[in-house]
Amino acid sequence: MIYCFIIIAKYLYLLYIGIFLLDGLLISLSRQGVIKVDIAKKLSNQRLQIMLMHITASIIFISTAEASRLQSTVTYCAANILLAFFANLILRLVYKNSAHALYNCIFMLSSIGLIMLYRLNPALAYKQMFFHIGGIAILLLLPPVLTLLPRLDKFKILYILICFGLLIATLKMGTSQYGSKNWLKIGSFGFQPSEFIKILFVLYLASAFSSKPKFSAVIVPTLLTLGVIAFLVVQKDLGSALIFFMTYLALLFIATGNYLYVLMGLASVSFASVIAYKLFSHIRVRVAIWQNPWSDVTGDGYQIAQSLFAICTRGITGIGLTRGYAQKIPVVERDFIFAAICEEFGVIFAIGLIFLFVLLFLEGARCALNSKSRFLTLMCAGLAAVLAFQSFIIIGGVVKFIPLTGVTLPFVSYGGTSLLVCYIIIAIIQWVFTRNNKYTAMPAVDTVPAIDTEFLDIPQEESVDHTNIYPSDRPEETFSLNDAIPPKKAKPERRKPF
Repeated sequence: MIYCFIIIAKYLYLLYIGIFLLDGLLISLSRQGVIKVDIAKKLSNQRLQIMLMHITASIIFISTAEASRLQSTVTYCAANILLAFFANLILRLVYKNSAHALYNCIFMLSSIGLIMLYRLNPALAYKQMFFHIGGIAILLLLPPVLTLLPRLDKFKILYILICFGLLIATLKMGTSQYGSKNWLKIGSFGFQPSEFIKILFVLYLASAFSSKPKFSAVIVPTLLTLGVIAFLVVQKDLGSALIFFMTYLALLFIATGNYLYVLMGLASVSFASVIAYKLFSHIRVRVAIWQNPWSDVTGDGYQIAQSLFAICTRGITGIGLTRGYAQKIPVVERDFIFAAICEEFGVIFAIGLIFLFVLLFLEGARCALNSKSRFLTLMCAGLAAVLAFQSFIIIGGVVKFIPLTGVTLPFVSYGGTSLLVCYIIIAIIQWVFTRNNKYTAMPAVDTVPAIDTEFLDIPQEESVDHTNIYPSDRPEETFSLNDAIPPKKAKPERRKPF
């Protein structure tokens, strides 16, 4: 009986993710004015699909659980359902004008991740659930903190100094894990500094490019970016190095609109890749495995070979949840969870997962385009690009499209540091969303210039505080909204001649 339900559930999962993606597309088209739909209803329908995903998986887990693990399985399934329900409910109540489509995307991704992790390793799944609780707390608490902070573009030098400080500390005192020296441990607590550096790096570049830079102004950020990438290459953290470089190129092009910079960047990274291939043996091993994993299928090529078996041998609809053999793939919970999803949920579902990341990126891009501040536009675009490039790099490595690099799949793979950083990125984008919506909701006055007044609610007769307005938004002089409409000049009185 349960086997029949597992087979039926394969098609139910396809239905859930298909409806979710269709609603996301309709919401996007409605916002563009192409069609007209009830956006609130479509968002509610997406939340329903998330709950149905959890309920279907819970029935399978509880029905197939051993007697000794039944109680813990029921507890985990109930906790996941409650977490998905209350997290979305609280965020809707607290941030009514925020990015609810963005929330739905990350909760759908995290639901898939928690389901798959429990299937692969229940102990890690419990840890991941607590990290998700911490991430939801970040979504609730970080936007008000950002509102209280001064202008974020003021600390350009501080951002890059912290970046290099963390990189040097990792190089000197870090520990190696899975071949990369990218972990710092303080007692029993360990974290990956490169994950936090992603956010600081984007903030630095957004600050550096907040005024449209000329060629001379691009030199220093380029050299500092090369320095960051060089540290990561020495630490053998090739995935992060590639993410940083691609994010730099994306922000440079957005800031300047110069295709020549992009071509020069691609040419330079190609040249640097050849040099790195000659100098570092671990890069040569990665490239050799990518070219032909079957030449050493029991050694260095074992991981990618098992991944390809998992993806290709179970058909487009998969074998069914709990019936796969993805545990045979080394580090499957972190680097190869996409292969496990392909095996049990099917390739069609995995393609839907890729489109979930596309929706996530489009929401971040929409936030960037709607911002009235150049700095915030670049910051949102850079943070969305980090998630997009990270997703592309790990999925591309798992399917052997590009050489494999060890990064996590955002919101899906196991990894506490990576997950919390992803939530911080979403919280920052959420803060900008709320700010944009608040600004556009202000009553329009035809004769008053549009001013994005950064963090403050300006009373009608108070003047604008220049310290809280980004340079691209700053008016020429301080004025109040009432005084913005200049009074009519009185005509000089003509004296009648005597």
